[in-house]
Amino acid sequence: MSRWGTLVVLLGALLAQGCFLFGKDDKGVKPAELVDFEPRLKIRKDWSVGIGGGVKVAGTRLDPAYASGRIYASASGGTVKAVAVETGAAVWTTRLKLTLSSGPGVDEGLVVVGALDGAVVALDAETGAERWRAGVSSEVLARPLVHRGVVVVRAQDGRVFGLSAEDGRRQWVFDRSVPLLTLRGNSPPVGRAGYAYIGFDNGQIWALRVSDGSPVWDRVIGAPEGRNVLERMVDIDGQMAIIASDLYAVSYRGRVAALTADAGNILWVHQATSFSGVTASRAQLNLTDVDDAVWALDRLSGGTLWKQSSLARRSVSAPARHGDSVVVADFDGYLHWLSDDDGSFQARVRADSNGIGGALLVVGERLIVLGRSGRLSAYRIVSGAGD
Repeated sequence: MSRWGTLVVLLGALLAQGCFLFGKDDKGVKPAELVDFEPRLKIRKDWSVGIGGGVKVAGTRLDPAYASGRIYASASGGTVKAVAVETGAAVWTTRLKLTLSSGPGVDEGLVVVGALDGAVVALDAETGAERWRAGVSSEVLARPLVHRGVVVVRAQDGRVFGLSAEDGRRQWVFDRSVPLLTLRGNSPPVGRAGYAYIGFDNGQIWALRVSDGSPVWDRVIGAPEGRNVLERMVDIDGQMAIIASDLYAVSYRGRVAALTADAGNILWVHQATSFSGVTASRAQLNLTDVDDAVWALDRLSGGTLWKQSSLARRSVSAPARHGDSVVVADFDGYLHWLSDDDGSFQARVRADSNGIGGALLVVGERLIVLGRSGRLSAYRIVSGAGD
């Protein structure tokens, strides 16, 4: 069966089970109604700017990125834009004749994006000028990692490529087979101290040396179980997080785990199932499960601190930490601020009626949001609602 055939079969099977996808009803199962609450925070939109038509390709997530006072964002139609984080003023705009399928990876003076046809393009972070262009074996759905002179690119077919940050030449390839049925999407590679950490569709995490692609360690955090291929899916598709020397990840129909980044030793596990990933802070680990409940776990032990279940079937995003709050987005473009003490609602703002097109990004006091319609906006907590 072809890769596209696999995806079509998977999507149909999930819909047949009554799963809630992309904000649509299935067999009368509707999104939870938004609960009423007394706002405790006042949210202000600092700025908003258009990013070339927005997110137009189903199953892609164009996560914005930050570096050196600028937000970098991409659109499906090929636009890549740099804006000042303080004002939203455009610094440069580059238009590529490609269908972009990843948000930008930014570091070492480069802005690197991936496309549906496997193209990888590196732009100069200061000017937006194209520095080089390369190709990988299939579509790029996760933002590339730029780390220690190497651009690490995860392709949808399971291969990981190490490209020279200088000129895009291929340095190495790490190849792992992909299960017959998988969720559409990939976990973005994360880097630390010369290692790249990659989550795979079989529930494994691999640590690779970015210099040559050689494996350092691997661990399974989601072992396939069940009677059919749907029940046995254990993809690691969401964002992973590194805090200090620890790595955190969660798999679909698997568990969330804390591991030592240097050796992959498992510190703790917690039964959970998620495809959007985790966010970590000094004290908490936050995630959204497949039932759209938002969780807070103790970062050091994995114990449950609280759970917010009022956003059921609203296709809730991975959480982000904004001030002393946890914020998530839903399919209808609403942003929800939750107390990090108990998960109660603090504020709600509608950012884009078409939904949110990438992971929520926090830079200092600002929450950066890319709507599917192509508006990149910055929000700030200005006071308690009664102040």
